[in-house]
Formats: sequence, C-alpha cells, structure tokens
Amino acid sequence: MTEPKLPIPLELEPDEQVFLVGKRHWIELLQSSLVFLVIAVITAAIALFRAAGGALLIMREGVTRPLTDPINIALFTLLLVLVALWARGEAKKQRRKDTPWRNPDVLYLLAIFALGAAIWFRLSGGELIVIDPTYSRAGDAINIVLSVTTLLMLAAVAYLYNDWRNDVLIVTNRRVIYDEETMFIRHVRQQILIDDIQQVNVRADTYQATLFGYGKIIIRSFSPRTLEFDFAARPREIEKAIMDQVRNLRRRQEPDLLRTLIENQVYGNKPQQQSAPSVQVRAQRFPLPALYPPNPEIFPDRIVWRPSWVYVLIRLLRPLGGFAITMVVLALLVQFNLIDGVTVTLLVFAALLFFGVWGWWIREALIHDNYILTRTDIIDIDRRPLGPENTRRAQLSAIQNISFDVSFVERLLGLGTVVVETGGAAGGKFTFDHVPDPRGVQATINDYLTDFRKHEKERQLRDSLALLKQYDQLQREHGEKMDRASFEKAVEELVGRSLSRNSFDPYGSTAPNGAVYTEVETHMRRMARQARRRATIRALRERMRRRNHEQPS
Repeated sequence: MTEPKLPIPLELEPDEQVFLVGKRHWIELLQSSLVFLVIAVITAAIALFRAAGGALLIMREGVTRPLTDPINIALFTLLLVLVALWARGEAKKQRRKDTPWRNPDVLYLLAIFALGAAIWFRLSGGELIVIDPTYSRAGDAINIVLSVTTLLMLAAVAYLYNDWRNDVLIVTNRRVIYDEETMFIRHVRQQILIDDIQQVNVRADTYQATLFGYGKIIIRSFSPRTLEFDFAARPREIEKAIMDQVRNLRRRQEPDLLRTLIENQVYGNKPQQQSAPSVQVRAQRFPLPALYPPNPEIFPDRIVWRPSWVYVLIRLLRPLGGFAITMVVLALLVQFNLIDGVTVTLLVFAALLFFGVWGWWIREALIHDNYILTRTDIIDIDRRPLGPENTRRAQLSAIQNISFDVSFVERLLGLGTVVVETGGAAGGKFTFDHVPDPRGVQATINDYLTDFRKHEKERQLRDSLALLKQYDQLQREHGEKMDRASFEKAVEELVGRSLSRNSFDPYGSTAPNGAVYTEVETHMRRMARQARRRATIRALRERMRRRNHEQPS
C-alpha cells in the first residue's frame, strides 16, 4: 500500500505511517462561493453586453409589431402560464401575512404586470434588447466598475478555493489530525490519538449528502473532546480507515495488557506502574514568589490552580486606591492647616490598618480559592480567611463537558474561566474562575479524563485478578487446593506408605510391587504430559505475540 502524499508539512514519528488523507467535498466550495460566482457572472455579462453596444428598452419611432411576432407569442404564452398558476394558487391558497416576500400572490401579479408591459412595449415598436456596435461603451466608468467588481468576486472565489483546498483530515497509525488553514487569518490544527478514540460517527442525513456522497465526520474521545470534519468527501472510507487503526491498536494492546497484569500482579506481585497524563500548562509566577505561589502548583499526585495574580492585583486596586485617596485628602488637610500632626498620624495608622486588612482579606480569599485535579477527582475548595471552608468534589467519570469563557480584556491579560459540567450525584458546574491559560487548563483536564476512562478497563481487570487471588487463597486455607510442594510431599508419603505395606517379598526382592509401580509411573507420565502441554501453550502464545507486534499496522 502506497503512502498518500501529504498536502501540508507535518512531522511524523519514526514509526508513524499515513494511511489516508481526507478532503472536503466540492459541494462545500460551491456553497461558500456561489454568491460570489453569481455576482461575477452577472457583472461580467453586463460589462460584455455594454461593451458590445447592447442597450435595453429602446423605442423605435414608426415601427409596429403584430401580436403574432415570435417573441410576442413566447411572452404571451409565458403570461398565460403565470396567470394559470396564480389562479390555481388562489383556489388553494392559505392565509399568510400580506408582505411582498411572503405572499406569492404579489409576486405573481408583479410578474404578470411586467410581462404585459413588455408585450405592450414591443407592440408599440420598442425593443427589449438591442445590440449595436456603434453604441459600444467598453471604457466608460460603469464598465470599469463592473469589471473591477468581477475581478474582486473572482479573487474572493480563488481565496475560498485555497481555503477549501487546505482543509484536510489525516489518518495515521498513531493519530487523527485535522488541519484548517485560513490564509492571513488563522491556522488551526487539532489531533486525537488513536488510543484515545472511543467512537466515530458519520452524519449524512440529507438527500443532498446522499446524492453527492459527502458527510460529517464526528470523532469522539474518552473525554468530552470532539473532532468534527464537515463536508467530508468519501466519509465512509474515512470512518473505516480510522476504525481499522483503532481495532489494530486494541488488538495489539489487549493481550499485552492482560499478560503484563497477570505477570506483575499474580506471579510477580508488583504494583501497577502508571505514567501521569501530560500537563499542557506552564506555571505562572509572581515577580515576588513569597507573596503568591506558582500557578498552577504541580505535584506528583495533583495539580492545584488558583485565580491569576493579575486578577488578584485588579481586586487589590480598590483598597490601594482607597488608601491613596485617603493620603491625598490628609495631605490637603495638612496643607491648609485644618488638622494637626497627632491626628494625621492616628488617621494614617488607621488607614494603614483598615486598607491593609482589607487587602490581606482579598489576597487570602483568592489564594485559598483552589481548584484541584487528581487522577480520579476534580475538587473545588473555597476557603475564607480565618477558617470557614466549602469543598466540592466529583469523580472524573462524572464530567460531561469542559468549556472556557474568555472576554476581550481577559484575553489580553492571559486569563479566563474554565467551566466543568458534571452529572450524576455530583451534578452541577465546577468553575475555575480567572485562571491563567484557560485553554491549557481545558486541555489538561481533557487529558486527565482521557487517561481515567482509558484505564477504566485496566482497573476492572485488576479488580477481577484481585478477586481471583482472594478466592484462590481461601481455597488453600479451607484445604480445597494444594500447592505444588504440598502435592509432591503428599505423593511421596502415599508412595512410601504403599511401599511399607507391600515391602514383604517371599523371594527377598526389594523392588516395589506391581500396583505401586504402575501408580507412580502413571502419575509421572501425567505430570510430564501436563508439562509438555504448558510448554507448547507458552510457545504458541509467544509466537502469536511476536506476530502481532511484527505485522504492519
């Protein structure tokens, strides 16, 4: 299978292979550029018509035409058709608002009137369309405006074509990449790892989509993150390519996962090692770290966000401004000798105390407004100064949607509010107010949620293994099962007792009797067959595992 050619620059991993490059259907380009195309065609036709000497509604003196003129007959026939349609609509019409755009009677009457006027005009000697090269107006101002308009419309169509051509959906054996580039405006690239894909839907629920063969690709991950590719050409082929890669990856991963779990937790009794999800935010640091900790604080087992120090400074403007105004007022009072020095000192001390406590209260309230993310939970802690605390907690499995809200001013300051919607018993909204880099916070929560849901099956397998281990231990404690050492010891004791009971031989022979010898030999052969069967099964499993790893994706 030849690898498709990439239409965009893309860095691939050493073992990453591109399987399909999906593009938008031409119907999307037609819909987006139809208005510009129509305007370009109309303006170009009018400009060419005027350049060729064309004119409309020219009256010829002393010229008359009979009703049997071919053009008059065509116009009269069209007039009769419109009258018939209008009469038919009158018989079945429904009451509608009497506006020109919503009442079809008005449109019919206007069209009938226009056709009647055209027939009368031609009967009087007029001509609807006249082309006379002597009246060419190729270079006048109107034609220049029409030509410039045509060129602008064609330039808009070319811009839309370039935008349409650069929108692609790339499927590799590691990820699905959606790349959308709008020239001079923006460049958006989204991706979902194959390991994170949970569901792929194709929406082609209109007759146009079925007729022309396009649809909307919706790729859902284990988290609320969704990748959508509208007006996709060959949507079923794209869906099949994605799901093939998902199945191939699951087929390679599941036997290895089960084998590793059994080796580590049944035979090796090792704790399961899990790599932490990626943290897609950078810590924001206050110029004086002693006054405000890094945001977020990243610990091995949790991430702690709090409102940005920029927002804290904005909230502190009120006590700082109040203190400044107080100082200005006191300075004016001293300047005009309206207050003595002792009173000024007392007022300055009182202002420092009041506004200082006010500022400290604001800082303490915001610095202890914590939003915590762990491998399993999301926690919102609102702790007021001097003790009162309100804590809300929800499991990651309850998250239904993650969004962020950023105003124009917040975008300039680099902060925003992240909203996490949850369902179930912990239903409600968790709001991360005024945190730095809200887009990175959303991406990090998405990654933690993806990791949580992706390892949910692994946790179920571990629980099943723990249950089997407990059941095996109880069987041993109740004497329902013996380990290998106890079994071999019991066999030795049984053989020894058999030899002791049958050791008397009238001929002085010390060899065991036939029954004991047969029993021991049968047992040894059975153990040998079981050992060969286990060795064969291990060899077959190892061969299948190597084959799954070596086969191409």
